[in-house]
Amino acid sequence: MKKIKTIKIIWYENTLFFYLITTLLVIGVFPLFVWDKVAFFSLLKQWHHPIVDCIAPYFTWLGDGITYLSLLCIVTLLHTTCRKTIVIGGSFVMMTMVVQLLKRVFFRDQLRPIALLPLDASLHLVDGVSLPTDFSFPSGHAATIFALISVLQLLSSSKKKIYSLILLGIALMVVYSRIYLCQHFYIDVYVGAWIGTIAAVIAYICVMDYNGPSWLDRSIYFLLYPHGKSFPIKK
Repeated sequence: MKKIKTIKIIWYENTLFFYLITTLLVIGVFPLFVWDKVAFFSLLKQWHHPIVDCIAPYFTWLGDGITYLSLLCIVTLLHTTCRKTIVIGGSFVMMTMVVQLLKRVFFRDQLRPIALLPLDASLHLVDGVSLPTDFSFPSGHAATIFALISVLQLLSSSKKKIYSLILLGIALMVVYSRIYLCQHFYIDVYVGAWIGTIAAVIAYICVMDYNGPSWLDRSIYFLLYPHGKSFPIKK
């Protein structure tokens, strides 16, 4: 009962973000019933532009694990609480475990677009981008970026609508870049987005709803230095 109340509070505090992300994920299921993954990928790849060729490789790295871990280090350096640091780290660990379990155990035979497209297909490729052929499902980059924006939204003290729109816009550009760069099929990024979002929400609820010892709400420096508790903490 307490968890349900917590979920309601979280939804209320982040109404626009969760309305938008839920709408996107619900509507996003329809292409899976209309096209097979190769046909829909070919449809999406019909459009390309030189400017997108230049920026897509940079956008796609926002969904890399290194980007997420960099955020974790920055947050730690900013003297945030141990609780918030655990939320960020826990979301990443949970998301990574699910993605790698699916990718390397249950769906290890799923090939990437470059390995399944017809040999005579006219496919636009971006120069300098490597094209792996295996471990396609689900997309780790999609899971990472959606976990990242969900954590940022949940932990941010600012709940401005423009903030939520920017976060979702960045996530959509990252997942689209995975298709544009011929790294994943649509279903790969779609499922990855679900995994990342759910992992962040679960980690947030479990950690923030847990009373626990007093050090959870102190700066991470409290664990490293005797006078860590004297550091200012951003609530």
